[in-house]
Amino acid sequence: METTGVKTDRTERIRQIRDVAARTFQVEPEAVEAAASFEADLGADSLLAVEYLVELERCFGISMELTELDRLMANLDEAYAAIAEIAGWSAEADDDTREGV
Repeated sequence: METTGVKTDRTERIRQIRDVAARTFQVEPEAVEAAASFEADLGADSLLAVEYLVELERCFGISMELTELDRLMANLDEAYAAIAEIAGWSAEADDDTREGV
């Protein structure tokens, strides 16, 4: 079954965030997906957090304040939500609950 670009966009963005986190924190992508907290579960310290923020800015062509670190370091879902808000990604475009998917 073919899916719409909407889910693919969200899925691809989450994959990109996951991969940036995995490279930055030097863990497997599955560890990023399973982490409830990047700091607690992956041992990411404040220096890695800033590096993660910078890499996400490069990846998505956005600028973020250091005050976003708490959200970015919470977990993959919260990082996505923070970036989506800053990047202006539409909430409708990020909705995975559509008919036929």
